[in-house]
Amino acid sequence: MDKVKFRLTCVILVIFASSGKGQDNIVLSPLQGYEQRISKYVDSLRIIDTHEHLFDPRYLKQTNFLDFILLFQQSGYDDLISAGMPDTLFNTLFNKPLTPVQKWKIIEPYWKNSFNTSFNRTILLAFKNLYGITDLNASTVGPLSERIKKAYNTDWFDRILRDSCRIDFVIQDGSNIVGKDDYFRYSKRFESWLTVKSKFRIDSLAVMQIEPIYTLEDFVKSMRIAFEDAVKKRMAVVKINIAYKRSLSFEKTETEAARKIFRSLVNSDEGHVISNKEASPLQDYMFYQLLDLAGKYRIPVAFHTGFQAGKGNIIGNSDPTLLTNVFSAYPDINFVLYHGGYPYGGELSTLAKNYPNVHIDMNWVYSISPTYSERYLSEWIETVPVSKLMAFGGDFRCVENIYSELKIARRIISDVLCNKIREGYLSEAEARTIAKIILYDNAARLYKLK
Repeated sequence: MDKVKFRLTCVILVIFASSGKGQDNIVLSPLQGYEQRISKYVDSLRIIDTHEHLFDPRYLKQTNFLDFILLFQQSGYDDLISAGMPDTLFNTLFNKPLTPVQKWKIIEPYWKNSFNTSFNRTILLAFKNLYGITDLNASTVGPLSERIKKAYNTDWFDRILRDSCRIDFVIQDGSNIVGKDDYFRYSKRFESWLTVKSKFRIDSLAVMQIEPIYTLEDFVKSMRIAFEDAVKKRMAVVKINIAYKRSLSFEKTETEAARKIFRSLVNSDEGHVISNKEASPLQDYMFYQLLDLAGKYRIPVAFHTGFQAGKGNIIGNSDPTLLTNVFSAYPDINFVLYHGGYPYGGELSTLAKNYPNVHIDMNWVYSISPTYSERYLSEWIETVPVSKLMAFGGDFRCVENIYSELKIARRIISDVLCNKIREGYLSEAEARTIAKIILYDNAARLYKLK
C-alpha cells in the first residue's frame, strides 16, 4: 500500500512539474496586431484630468505673457533657472511689455543649456503639434507668439481640453474659472491655517471673513467656515502642499498645547513671526481639525509628495512615508499621493499596497520624467490594486502643455500595457480594462464626478 501511495505521489508531482512548463506567462499569447489596437484604444479614451493650475483664458488676454513665454509657466521657467538663469528675471519675462524677440534674447543662453529636459521637450511638442513651430529661435518666437494670440481670440481653451485632449472633467487647483462649471471641479488648500506662525496671518483671516478671531476655537471656526464654503463651490478634493514650507510629519497635539501657541501669537506684535518648529503644535492641531472636516463631509485629501517646483526646496519634507500615522488614524478618508511621489516610487508602491485608503495620482510626473513614469506605472500595475491608480493630470497653467503631456502619457500607458501583454502578464482585454479604469473610472468614483 505504501508503494502504491509513493507511486501515486510521484505521478502527481510529474503532472504538476510538466504542467508548470510554459507557465512563465499568466495568460495566452496575444493575437497579432495588439500593439496597434491598444494604442488606438488608449488614444480614443475620454479622460478625467485630476490636477491643473490653469489661467483663466479671459485673464490671459490682459497680461504681458500671452506669447511664447506663456508655455514656460512654471516648469520650463524652473529649468531655465536650473540652467543658470537668475531667478530675478520672472517679473521681466512675464510682467513687462517686452517683445517676443526681447524675451528670447534673455532666455536663449539658458534654453541652449536646458532644451533637453522633459519639461522643455513638453513645451517643444506643444509648439510643434499645435502651432506648427519645430524650433525655438529668434526667427520663430515672433510668428509663434502671433499664432498664440490669435488662438486665444477663439474658443481655443475649451477646444483643446474638450476636443483635442478628450477631457470630460478637470480638477482645478485654485480660483474658480467663470463659465466652466459644466466640466471643472476644484481642489482647495487651507494653507493659511496649516502654516500659521504670525499674528498677521490670523488677523488677515479675520478681516477676510469679517469675523473676529480671538480664541483657538474662533480660529478653528474660521477654517470650518472656509471649508463649508469650498464644499458649496464644487470642491472635489482637499489639497495639502505644505511640504514646500515644512515637513509632512504631523503629530497629534493636545488642545492646550495648541492654545498656548495661539495665545502667544494673538498677544504679540503684528510683525512678530515664529519658526515652523515653534508653531508646529498649532499647525499640527489645525491639520487634524482639517482632516476631521474632510471625514465629516467625505472629501478626499491629496498631498503634494516628492519633487517640488522651484529651487532650494527640501525633498525630505515631501517624503510620503512621513504620513503613515495619518493613514492609520483616518481609515475612512481616501488619501491621494500626487506626482507619482517622484522620486519615491517604491515607497508609493508600499503605501498604496498596505493602506486601503491610499491612492496614487500620476499628475505631472510624465513631464518630470517619462522614464520614471514608465518604470513605475509598470511596477504599480504589478503591485497595487488597479482601483487605486489615477494616471493623468497635467499640473500646468496653460492648455498647450496639458495637450503635449497627455500625448506623452497616452504613449507611455500604451507601451506599458503592450509590454504586459507581450510578457503574458495581461490579456488584451485586461489591458483595455486597466486603461479605462486608470484614466477615467477611478477619478470619477473617488471625486464623485457625473
